Amino acid sequence: MDKMLRFFIDRPTMRKHLVLISLGFVVGLLFYGFHSLGGSPLSVEILLNGFLGIGVSYAFHFINQFLNRYIKWRRQTGLRLLAGIVLHSVVGWSMVYMALKIYGLVNSNYNFFFDPEGSMQLKIVILLFCVVLIYNIIYFAFYSYQQYDKGQVMEVQLKWKQTELQLAALKSQLSPHFLFNCLNTLSSLFQKDIAKAEAFIRSLAKSYGYTLRSYEDKLVSVEEEMNFVQSYCFLMQTRFQEQIFLSNQLPNKLMTSKVPPLTLQMLVENAIKHNVTSENTPLNIQIKHQEGAIWVVNNKTKARPNTKSLNIGLGNITSRYKLLANETVQIADESNFIVKLPVLL
Repeated sequence: MDKMLRFFIDRPTMRKHLVLISLGFVVGLLFYGFHSLGGSPLSVEILLNGFLGIGVSYAFHFINQFLNRYIKWRRQTGLRLLAGIVLHSVVGWSMVYMALKIYGLVNSNYNFFFDPEGSMQLKIVILLFCVVLIYNIIYFAFYSYQQYDKGQVMEVQLKWKQTELQLAALKSQLSPHFLFNCLNTLSSLFQKDIAKAEAFIRSLAKSYGYTLRSYEDKLVSVEEEMNFVQSYCFLMQTRFQEQIFLSNQLPNKLMTSKVPPLTLQMLVENAIKHNVTSENTPLNIQIKHQEGAIWVVNNKTKARPNTKSLNIGLGNITSRYKLLANETVQIADESNFIVKLPVLL
């Protein structure tokens, strides 16, 4: 029996109904203590007042659901509080009035509506208004605490998701395969061109330095990201015998805007990863500002064999824009492959 009771109480919906019924019944008893319907305590009257309190409790609950749907606490706090007090007062008094009216028709000894001075009616109106006022203040305080608690949890979840996405981007840059290819290229350069080998080392150091520095940053400037892209492209151009061309057409005024770190580099890397380059079919990558967005455009050459597109890099970028700015990244795969990144100021 205890296990069964625990099972029902632990369920959120059942717990909510138990709270509504309990509070409603208690309020009904308090109302009965203030105004005895028959002049003397009767078990029937106690139950009637308890059920009346439960009815009012559920009415308030449904009113709150209705108001929360159309009047948001966060945006219109004052209006929401006022609307709750007014509606609860009107509905509460209407339900009490109807209940007392019906009881007066059933019980001929009941004289609530024959009070010449109307003092009892006024007292009940004041009592109901005080109950409604206290109820709305407590509800507002509880709702505020609940929203604050949800906000704290959501903030932690967003930070965790952001860290996870940036870690995935970092892992792609620190992959052993990329480092192995760079070391092979560097070994070949030392035998042919010492000056170019030194420049290659400096670009490699800049690339890894930027990757490690920007790991914890949510956003970096376009200028910082483009400097990194230039260093990365120098490494790739050296490795692929300058069959890759990068054109930076971004205006100077856009350099202070923001992008998630490694975003532009990942798009350039994807273009190189999925296209075969040669002297006759070079890879041309353009980064430009068009239609209020940053476009990364590349021509499509012959697809690299044994390279399956899992859209991990694009998925990472899309998720980070959605998470950080609730913005959508647009992708067009036609004669050219185009990724349109929203400008973040």
